[in-house]
Amino acid sequence: MMPMRDDGQNAGPDLENPTPLNSAPATTIDSRKKWRIALISTILVAVVAVSVTLAVLLPRQNDAPTISSSAQSETVVSSNDVPSVSSSDPGPVGTTSTDSSSSSSSSDSSSFATSAPPQSSATQYLTSNGPLEAKVRMIDPTAVDSYDSCDALKEDIINALKHFANTIIVGEKANDWWSKCDPNDPNWNPWGDNDFPPTATYESSAEAASTSEVMASPSLSSDGSVSKVQEDSYGTNNQVEGVDEADVVKSDGTHVFAAYGDLLYAWNATDGTKGTSITRMPYNDTTENCTYSPWDPMPIAIYDYGDENGTQATSTIDATSTNTSSDPAPKDRRRQQRKRRTMSMPYYPQPCYQPKPQILSLLLHGTRLTAVVSENNYVYEPYSADKMPPLINDYSSLIVRVYDVSTVPSDGSPLSLLGERKIKGNYNAARSIDSTGVVVTTSYVDTYVMANSLWRSQPLYCGLNNTEYEEKASKIALNRSDLFAEQLISELDLNYGCDHIFKISAMQSGNNSDATNGDLLSQFVSVVSFDTSSDYADQEIPINMAGSFASGYLSSVYVSQDFVAALTVGSSYDPERSSWDQSTFILGFDISSPVPVPFAFAEVPGSPVNQYAADLYDGHFRIATTEWLWSEVNMTSRTTNKIYVLQLPSDTDGSLMELVGETPHLGKPNESIYAVRFIGDKAYIVTFENIDPFLIVDLSNPNDPHVIGELELPGYSSYLHPIEIDGVKLMLGVGQDVNTTTGLTTGIKISLFNITDPENPQETFSFVDENAYSNAQNDFHSFRYLPLSQKLILPKSEYTWTSDGNFDGFVVYDVAVDEIKPSYNISHASSADIYGGCWYNAYMPPRSLVFKSKVTTMLSHTVISTDLESGVEEWKLNLDEDLNKTKDDCWSYFIYY
Repeated sequence: MMPMRDDGQNAGPDLENPTPLNSAPATTIDSRKKWRIALISTILVAVVAVSVTLAVLLPRQNDAPTISSSAQSETVVSSNDVPSVSSSDPGPVGTTSTDSSSSSSSSDSSSFATSAPPQSSATQYLTSNGPLEAKVRMIDPTAVDSYDSCDALKEDIINALKHFANTIIVGEKANDWWSKCDPNDPNWNPWGDNDFPPTATYESSAEAASTSEVMASPSLSSDGSVSKVQEDSYGTNNQVEGVDEADVVKSDGTHVFAAYGDLLYAWNATDGTKGTSITRMPYNDTTENCTYSPWDPMPIAIYDYGDENGTQATSTIDATSTNTSSDPAPKDRRRQQRKRRTMSMPYYPQPCYQPKPQILSLLLHGTRLTAVVSENNYVYEPYSADKMPPLINDYSSLIVRVYDVSTVPSDGSPLSLLGERKIKGNYNAARSIDSTGVVVTTSYVDTYVMANSLWRSQPLYCGLNNTEYEEKASKIALNRSDLFAEQLISELDLNYGCDHIFKISAMQSGNNSDATNGDLLSQFVSVVSFDTSSDYADQEIPINMAGSFASGYLSSVYVSQDFVAALTVGSSYDPERSSWDQSTFILGFDISSPVPVPFAFAEVPGSPVNQYAADLYDGHFRIATTEWLWSEVNMTSRTTNKIYVLQLPSDTDGSLMELVGETPHLGKPNESIYAVRFIGDKAYIVTFENIDPFLIVDLSNPNDPHVIGELELPGYSSYLHPIEIDGVKLMLGVGQDVNTTTGLTTGIKISLFNITDPENPQETFSFVDENAYSNAQNDFHSFRYLPLSQKLILPKSEYTWTSDGNFDGFVVYDVAVDEIKPSYNISHASSADIYGGCWYNAYMPPRSLVFKSKVTTMLSHTVISTDLESGVEEWKLNLDEDLNKTKDDCWSYFIYY
């Protein structure tokens, strides 16, 4: 994916002995000497250029691998990196073929159109400036090859750690303030009299830097009349047909299952007053028998990172005791004092408090209900003296629980638990494909444990000059890297080996490999699969896992029936502008078999707005992104919006998703993408800055995606949903109206676009509800459209921030080809409830289901059933009833997690 690095590129500045730009006075060199020096320099440059050219070309001709002699910057080309290409096949992007047909045929001379990054057939490595030799690849398709053994993974982790250590040591070495420290002075104050040490500067990544809705089939009444429609609609609003997205509410048409904080509710779908089943997630109240008093400073476990031999220990220091005496102190005592000065002193109102577990999402297949539960890892626990602190610092732990719902109690008793399994990471997304459950998580790796041992403020570096600090820090980094790597692999729980993990790579590209964020291990993305229909021995759910380390961040996840794409945002280097910009690195996993495996890789500029910005159709992966070009001269903001079309590799094509087409810039200058919807060979795009261009893109030819229809109107849509009324194809948009003068949003805007003629889209009607907001703008599972009744159900919130005039509930709209009008409201709370009620520690996001033309709406703390046609309330269920709230356990109406 990346162009070959220029071997003549400067490996980086000498931070200790910088060379002046003009080291010799001009007066000491006459014109003749200047001419001789210029001639000699020209000859030397020519010799070096010829040598470098031969060093690169000869190994290719001999079809043998070669490694650059540079210890810091390496480019490896092997015979396996360059696939053979027939004369009739231009080959995938990144091969040695120069046929232009492999690039997009949609050219654009606009300054806004930036092409996807050039792709290279060679593995390129970072330049790791610093005392430690580190070999870290920049991400490319070879990362999909995975590891032959866990020893190979360990070696890559160590290299990544050494690169990370280099960035810290070089930065700390540039700051010799701590060399003033006096190890013999127990009262030496590192801060002095308002003399704060300067902050070391590190290079950051920024600087270095189809579609279907799965709903239950509606049914007509016996006479087929629209006025007497019997309609059911209780499926989740899914993006991909055959892939059921996890949500907090699920239904099989007979019962409704709802996640409410730490409680799993189940009730009769047509009458919730017939009784419920309540399943409470296990909870260990850690405040009982707590040995720490509220608001008292707590003892702090200080991990001693030891000397250059790697010797370490953990000790507990009383944060309340400090030695203020000016008398000389023993060496060990002085060291304790310096530790005490640099550590924090946490105070907790409830030091042993652990929040209750929370059910994040549900999956339903047949008679099996899966709950993904988060348990907070807040509990204070001092480190033991015989091991390092934990390296996987997840904010919570996840537990997958599978329940039998073939029989649902109605007397308040819980569902029957079949199996459970604890998995690593923080929750990102979950899907069910038939009986297979898929959960995507992110684990955060605490590289602070490594970095802290290298910071110059540590007592063991007190009084050392730059050279002494570098030597000692380098030895410690080498010794600590091996221990760190072993513990990290152990904590990842790689029970199935390391052969399903992307190779560790820097999430960046471009021909500048000198600058990067040094932390390549900041997170680990996991794709976990399990069978929900199995009989679990000892109630333990077997799981399979694949994953990847990532130095960027996981933006969103796209899942089809046999493919998972983790859309990770990192950085890429643009040599034309000498700047680092955002890129989306697509890590593709094959989930067609029980065990997920790394499958494909691609990189495109910019970042996606959400999961709907990606789509898989007819062997091509389409993704829409916005690229922010902050470094443009005389521009405070500039964007490029494009759709990139990538061809998935076959079994014999390797792992690269080849770029076969891209659009020109979409929208006007400075606009960004707000909504995307891919439907078959068309894409519907909304961009926005001051007005809302609604665009239709033709994707029927993957090599030539281009805009065929455009419409401009005020406001914007953040969600697009296809519907059809009386044979007219429409796109229904939900977003906000905007004052074109002030640029401020004014209320909910619902738009109807006639897309029957893609080349001439029309807005047939728009409705604005001023001063209101709908959760459906960002939470697409709260949207529901009924095709037979031609009704739209949306949540609505309107707050006056006073004790009167507030609304929290739903609105049911009647929809026609050229009209949208409110039919009735469903209120879930009065102003008094919102500002003065006593509620359980849970909150239900807005959801709606329809059973036999009765609308069931769920919001906050209540469930209400309403007749679809008349708007008359049928029954109401208070989720907080009989939950034993006390005066000391009252929560406000709004609780956000």
